[in-house]
Amino acid sequence: MGTSDENIFCQLASGSKGNALYVRGTDSAVLIDCGLSGKELARRMELRELDPASLSAVVVSHEHTDHVGGVGVICRRYKIPLYITEATCGESLKKLGKTKDMDIQFMECGRRFSVGSMEIHPFSISHDAADASGFRIMTKGSALGVATDLGVASHLVKEHLSGCDALVLEANHDPELLMANPNYPWALKQRVRSRVGHLSNEESATLLDELDRSRLKHLVLAHLSEENNTPDMALAAAYNVLNGTNTSITVASQHTPAPLLSFAN
Repeated sequence: MGTSDENIFCQLASGSKGNALYVRGTDSAVLIDCGLSGKELARRMELRELDPASLSAVVVSHEHTDHVGGVGVICRRYKIPLYITEATCGESLKKLGKTKDMDIQFMECGRRFSVGSMEIHPFSISHDAADASGFRIMTKGSALGVATDLGVASHLVKEHLSGCDALVLEANHDPELLMANPNYPWALKQRVRSRVGHLSNEESATLLDELDRSRLKHLVLAHLSEENNTPDMALAAAYNVLNGTNTSITVASQHTPAPLLSFAN
């Protein structure tokens, strides 16, 4: 694997219909979540000239179907380990399928683990799941921060996302579009807006503004609602913070993989 191929990430899918993030370091590659079918994951990876057989592990953030629905198939098909918290695993058993045929490694929020030379530090986030995690992924002195399902940005979240070379950050909804949406019952609107729901564009921008961004080269805005947000709205909020910097902004899509980006420092 050449230098130009190291410290690469690609948001293969992002949204309520399925999520998957590919991250490659010096000698290993991991998938953060997989809410896609095995066939669809392979198709999207091929579009970016990535090989599913080269995956070293799958790491799961929480048990919602759009993050874990395809994990069991992928782990069994490519015979790779699954890293997941014990509580999340307990809530995911039906979705994972035949766990006796899987290599399941329990991770803990707050405790780092390694996949090859890649060091992954899961940290707790506020979401309506058993033990939801964000991640700081480090390799060769570079860091990628990932936080895509959180209702509030805690001090812990800010600590782990600060000083990263690249970020994958939730920008889920515009509050006015959400509240005006006739397809969302009141209880669902309240859940999305709650401390265990999802960040709005402005909340995402506020979090971004409070981070150490001195090394930040790439920002990927993720988990946009297809009904309650638009890419232009999400971009505008982030641009208000990043205007005048050298940070590029990409909006992840539900339907097409994002470009390959580097988080090498």
